[in-house]
Amino acid sequence: MTYFIYTFTGALCNYFFCVHLLPNKLAILKRLIIFLYAFGSIFLLNKIYGQASTFITFSGLMLLMYLFAENRFLNLSCYLFGYFYTITFNYIFMWATGFILKMDMEALVKNHILLITFSCVYCIFCGITTKLIGNHLHKKLNITKYFSDPYLLKTIFIDLFLMVLLYIFNFSYGERLGYNYGVIALNGIIFMLLFIITVFLMYSVYKVAIKEQTYKHRMVQFENLRVYTERVESSYVAMRKFKHDYINILSTMSEFMNENHMEGLKEYYEKSILPISHSFTVSDTKLGLLSCIKDTALKSLLSSKFVYMIETGIRLEIELQETIDQLPMDCLDLCRVAGIFLDNAMEAAMETEKKEVRFCMLYKDGDLYLIIQNTALPLPYSIANLRSHEFSTKGEDRGIGLFNVDMVLKNYRNVLWNTNYEEPYFTQELILKQTIARE
Repeated sequence: MTYFIYTFTGALCNYFFCVHLLPNKLAILKRLIIFLYAFGSIFLLNKIYGQASTFITFSGLMLLMYLFAENRFLNLSCYLFGYFYTITFNYIFMWATGFILKMDMEALVKNHILLITFSCVYCIFCGITTKLIGNHLHKKLNITKYFSDPYLLKTIFIDLFLMVLLYIFNFSYGERLGYNYGVIALNGIIFMLLFIITVFLMYSVYKVAIKEQTYKHRMVQFENLRVYTERVESSYVAMRKFKHDYINILSTMSEFMNENHMEGLKEYYEKSILPISHSFTVSDTKLGLLSCIKDTALKSLLSSKFVYMIETGIRLEIELQETIDQLPMDCLDLCRVAGIFLDNAMEAAMETEKKEVRFCMLYKDGDLYLIIQNTALPLPYSIANLRSHEFSTKGEDRGIGLFNVDMVLKNYRNVLWNTNYEEPYFTQELILKQTIARE
């Protein structure tokens, strides 16, 4: 019975750091498989191979995490960090227990009541703390957003993988030497120092990633703002020219009408007035509607996307009838989401005969609605698949845009995302509720 409880709580600890630290929840069946594998391998192999069986359990869990997870290197890194964390604090708990009770590990193992108590207490500790750490990593720090570089993720994965292998070798070999108080205390100190250094390095990388991504977003915003400013200046120059000429235009037209010279008026209109009207392009008219949006970053992003659509022959319709001054969402996140939606809408519309894109922002019952609709060919796949990582109809290494949108929006409990297709229109709708509830 003691062995069963010991291995059962050990399997639970493995389950906790496998599941609780992942950015996305696994399906119930996958979580059940992880626990059953952890329990089965520990229960069957621990008596035969001792702590050396940890290599088998560890390898199998790594394979399951690789198969079950979507963002593989990030998920594997989270798993390894959890392993790192639980081993470190396991040694600290053992050291504290030995210090308080004045007994070594061998004496603790032989005392069944103490062993069961220790296992249950540490299992509860792992379950609670890994859950809290997982929430902090993904809902507060939002590491999924900032740890997106594949080379960075591979580097972190390799570092944690080698560190965990060192840990496993250490306590497997320590079992042969005997778990005396001195060995446990020394390992606990070493592991704690390594854990602190690793956490510090990971946090430093996280801060650098935030700064780099923020810098990239700012550069994109500045470029979009530059394009928008150039368009506004061009429209202003055309307006000034028209204002300067319109009195002379009216006087000349008056002379033609006084003389009832309609042919001359028609010729004058075609040669003099019509060219002036052409100076006010369709894009100028469309961009004028963006004055309703008060956020400069969002306005500049939309202007650059709209100008490109018009220049590529897409029929663009914009509905902005009221001032948009309250954004119940971080501006950078909203720009990122809107940019992905518009890029996808443009690509899909270009494949159709009508080539239409409609954009709308409005307030309804105090909530902000952002609606993007475009013509699209019939979908040969389920809409639900669009939000899956690595699913793409655009070729290799593409098509992760909506997966990134899903990752961003999971940080906001006040945002609803609806996707719909009714031939021939594909619609993306965001409802941003005014109650700001970022997790």
